[in-house]
Amino acid sequence: MNPGDKKRLQRGQDLMEYALVLPIMLLILMSILDLGRVIYVYSSLHNSVRDGARYGIISPTDAAGIESVVFDKAVGLDPADLVVSVVQPNQEIIQVGATYQFTAVSPVVAALIGGNPWEVGSQATMRVEN
Repeated sequence: MNPGDKKRLQRGQDLMEYALVLPIMLLILMSILDLGRVIYVYSSLHNSVRDGARYGIISPTDAAGIESVVFDKAVGLDPADLVVSVVQPNQEIIQVGATYQFTAVSPVVAALIGGNPWEVGSQATMRVEN
C-alpha cells in the first residue's frame, strides 16, 4: 500500500465519522433552540399576567381591560394560542392566569416532550387596592 492510499482512506473515515455525529449534533442544537423558545414564552407570559394583575388591583371589575392588558403585554406570542382567565374569589383578591400552546420546532424534540402542542402557563395573584 503506498502513502497516497492511506490519506484517501483517512479522508473517507473522517467523512463517515462526521456523517455519524451530525444527526446527534443537530438534535442537540434543536433541543437547545426549543428550550430557549420555551423559556422566552414562559417569561413573556409571566410578565404579561403580572401586568394584568397589576391593572386588576386598580380596576377589579374590568375583566375585559385585564385581558386586554395581558394580550398587549404578551410580546412575541400568537394571540390565537393564548387563553386568559380572570378570577376574583372574593373582594380582596384577584387572580389572573394565562396558558399558551407552544409548538416545538423539531418533531423529534416534540416527541421527547410528549407531543405538540405543549401547554405553558402562568398565574399571578394580588390583593385589590381599596
